[in-house]
Amino acid sequence: MKVSMFRSGMLSIVCLGLLGLLTACDQSGSAPKADAPDSAEDASARTADPGAREGGLPCAPGSKCLKVNSNGAPNPSGTSIAQCSEGASFPDYIVPASYFPENYQGPWFAGSMDFPQQEPDLGPLPWEEIDFWEGQEQANAYIYALREYSFEGNIEVDFRVQENSIRPWYTIPYMNYGPGRRELVHGLTKERSVTGPELGLKPGVTIQNYAIGFYNAGGGYTTGQVWQAVTQPDLSKAMMQNGTMVFKILFTTATADDFENPDDYPLAGAPEWQIATGSGELTTVRLMQMDVAVRDARAEVNGWVFGTFAYDGDAEDPIAWNRLRPVGIQWGNAPGYTPTDQQEGKPLPENIVSDEIPSYAAAHLGWAGRVNGPVDNPVSACMSCHATAQYPVDAALAPFSSKCDTDEKKLQWFENNPAEHAFGFIDSDTCLRGETPDPPPVSLDLSLQMQVSVQSILQYNDVNPCVDAPEAGRAAARSAIRSTDAPRTLRGGDAD
Repeated sequence: MKVSMFRSGMLSIVCLGLLGLLTACDQSGSAPKADAPDSAEDASARTADPGAREGGLPCAPGSKCLKVNSNGAPNPSGTSIAQCSEGASFPDYIVPASYFPENYQGPWFAGSMDFPQQEPDLGPLPWEEIDFWEGQEQANAYIYALREYSFEGNIEVDFRVQENSIRPWYTIPYMNYGPGRRELVHGLTKERSVTGPELGLKPGVTIQNYAIGFYNAGGGYTTGQVWQAVTQPDLSKAMMQNGTMVFKILFTTATADDFENPDDYPLAGAPEWQIATGSGELTTVRLMQMDVAVRDARAEVNGWVFGTFAYDGDAEDPIAWNRLRPVGIQWGNAPGYTPTDQQEGKPLPENIVSDEIPSYAAAHLGWAGRVNGPVDNPVSACMSCHATAQYPVDAALAPFSSKCDTDEKKLQWFENNPAEHAFGFIDSDTCLRGETPDPPPVSLDLSLQMQVSVQSILQYNDVNPCVDAPEAGRAAARSAIRSTDAPRTLRGGDAD
């Protein structure tokens, strides 16, 4: 019996969503072997100056800069570089030295991981009085309130969220490993790539996509509780408080020339960042999508409301970030609703697709018209994908496999369950629920970023180079959880 649908080779290149990483599978679907453990004498790497490409600085001034293996293990001969900000318990990035452009002088990404130790008071919140389920006007008002809350104090500091003077924001640790690891400039991780003619791209043209997600103090507190022991996650602490909010901003390499009709380029005037993607040169990426999710007790299905935006090149807002327009919101998975229902014009429950949606996003909704972002896999939807967040990883993020060849099988991903209820096991050989392995998986409260984080340490045995004893307690933590060989999670998703 297969442990997970991820393991049947369907991820010939990638597996995604918020937050996400490429799988570490080779083209046969097998997970690669981890770097060999470091010996005690390799501890000298903790104070080594690893250098970078000629004339460049590999880490921010004042941080600890280490030579490591690709799995984070300190090694004086390692070919990767880890940055540990002053006083930090978790690495900011772990990247191959070849990622650094020549003469690179910054900026350098620093994670926001000084988590609150007491549960914060999050209220009052600007969306609490908006009845999101009441129709277009209310749904639009709700999702715009989430956008403004996310952007307030962050646009001015270019999303270096530690510098936000209005409210704190936090990043999830341990998204530093595998081919989709955080890059060193803005901390973006790899998302699902898109190949034309999808999204109106020229046939055969592939665009690469990258993103970073941030949690407010509610999510920061929960993350700190899960990782209180730094290298030993406590999965029983993964449920988040009401008012927890997370947003993800997603960028793409797409240019006008990548589209079949360059005159209809949807990203005209979009904010641009430069990131280090592995070529040794900086890559220009442009804002395309923003995802939001919030714990709202009025969402009776699982306590969450999800939404997404797409950039609108025709918008005229003076601040380019505000040209993001709503795709829609959802507060449930619309169980039982199929493409046949959509074709017959039946109303789609628990979803509101915005009347402001840009045309290219409207042509790229999720399964049977559910709310989904432009870069996300259209066989899925925002909430259904995130509802699979659990550890161990016992199912794919969506019905990607060719074995999922009926609506009945696909609908297994579109059930409504409480957030505390783990998604469970689906057999990769049949695309059907089988006997749940013992012990059963633990819900991670719809956080795929948390799944990536936990999977790195418990399954892939990745190492935190910022602590003096990176192996301390890890064996006990791993032995307490059933093992699996699922590939690394990539948020957004790809089919076999």
